[in-house]
Amino acid sequence: MIENINIRKNTFFKNVLTLITGAAVAQALNIIIAPILSRLYDPHAFGVFAVYTSIVSICVVVVGLKYELAIVLPKRQEDAANVLCLSIIVNVFMTLLSTIILLLFKDNLKIWFHIQGLNQFIWWVPISILFFGICDGFNYWSTRQKSFKRLSVSQVFRSISVAVIQLGGGISKIGAVGLIAGQAIGNMVATVALGKQIWKDDRQVLKSSFNFNKIKDLARTYKEFPKYSALQALVNSISQNAISFILAAYFSPTTVGYYALSLRLLQLPINLIGESVRQVFYPKAAELYNEGGDLRKYFIKSTLFLGVIIAIPTLLIFLFGPPLFSLVLGKQWIEAGIYARWMMLWLFFVFITRPTVVLFQILKLQKAFLLIETIGFVIKTLLLLMISKIWNNAPLSILVYSISNVLFYIASLIFILQKTKKI
Repeated sequence: MIENINIRKNTFFKNVLTLITGAAVAQALNIIIAPILSRLYDPHAFGVFAVYTSIVSICVVVVGLKYELAIVLPKRQEDAANVLCLSIIVNVFMTLLSTIILLLFKDNLKIWFHIQGLNQFIWWVPISILFFGICDGFNYWSTRQKSFKRLSVSQVFRSISVAVIQLGGGISKIGAVGLIAGQAIGNMVATVALGKQIWKDDRQVLKSSFNFNKIKDLARTYKEFPKYSALQALVNSISQNAISFILAAYFSPTTVGYYALSLRLLQLPINLIGESVRQVFYPKAAELYNEGGDLRKYFIKSTLFLGVIIAIPTLLIFLFGPPLFSLVLGKQWIEAGIYARWMMLWLFFVFITRPTVVLFQILKLQKAFLLIETIGFVIKTLLLLMISKIWNNAPLSILVYSISNVLFYIASLIFILQKTKKI
């Protein structure tokens, strides 16, 4: 089946290549500055940044109640435009709610995760949540429009802004705040850049389509997204970020820093290609499903394509992770390479199951995905807590967590393969 993949003749792979080409500039910048940041900031600063990022990540997945996923689905442009408006309205409301929650629990966060100076950066959280959420809506609208070039441009703006601010913060010796401000402001820049381009290209359809009564109707039409997809995404995000909180609680922010920088570097190329594939796969798969096309064949080809791409990098990190990290980042980061060796096994399956996760949405299997996600979350979290408490061994905790993630993604892949047989 792999030999049937002809990149030059296949629109899917042309669009993926368009996204990768633009996004590569952004990710290359992140990779270039990583060895500099690892010398400007110590593992403790990266650990604090990881806790902050985990808080934001958990909030972001529900800030729009996943209505942004529905932007791609309507047959009529008018309905899609109103779903975008719905997503933005919900984002604003949920950001205000999260700000209130932060006010109530900020003192507890400082105690739980042993973080000094929490008040210096905690107010970046609602800012990040708001712009991340709106940017997600803009991304899905652009995906629907097949405007992949402007998605790449926004990524370049984000990466340049993040790099400049984080480097400046490191040179100024302001600690974790430099990393946090860089991420938050970088995403603001990307959101504004993408929003301006959307307004320029699609202003007429957005203005002519806006109808508040229609927005309310569409909120009911796509109620499965907040009802199941948002809960599933929340469980998934808590599950993926629980390790940062547990490592901080049982070990130290420094340990979290080793884990966080490993994850950051491994995810750069994975997100570069994987997100590009998702953005192209989603609208094409939805179209095949609506028109009765061969969705299963398209799904299998896409998954195999991703497996071929990621196989060699996975093997290299598994075999040579510690010396590679020590060489590139500095000797103080060799433990991060040990973590990376085990994490790469898990991230291999994260990468190849991008199409799997999309099909849960398209096939309206949100309830099933929520159940699978919840069971996986409970098992992974209990194992992580048990290993961390009993053995007090951070590398062992990460190994167990990675293997449990591998089993979860394999189960999800098998489930979707079975479901696509019935289409």
